[in-house]
Amino acid sequence: MRYINTDKILAAQLTTPAENPLVGDDTRLIDVWFDGSAVRKQLFKKVHKTEQEAMAQELENRGFLRSGNLLINPRAVLFAEMEHEIVGGLVTIGYQDNGKPVELKVDTKAFKDLCERLAGEQK
Repeated sequence: MRYINTDKILAAQLTTPAENPLVGDDTRLIDVWFDGSAVRKQLFKKVHKTEQEAMAQELENRGFLRSGNLLINPRAVLFAEMEHEIVGGLVTIGYQDNGKPVELKVDTKAFKDLCERLAGEQK
């Protein structure tokens, strides 16, 4: 049994057999970036497929944006910068203990959705 506090999640990367052939039909991986005094990343190995899908659904229901298998909390984004309209952009969700930024790459659609959502919240 496992409990993951989804209220502390800034972003999550879901690994399926399509991304990693070592992952089976029922087992998955989840990389999670947690909020705190610094952004911390945790890898959860051997997560059951239903657990991964349930977490993804819960995060999407809470307003997380999806870019492929990456889910990002728009409220966690400090700033975002478009690299190129074909490849998308980078979002910064915080800083590590060593002061380095935690940057995640998102596709163009997710980047545009993020910018629209953030611009709408500022009004």
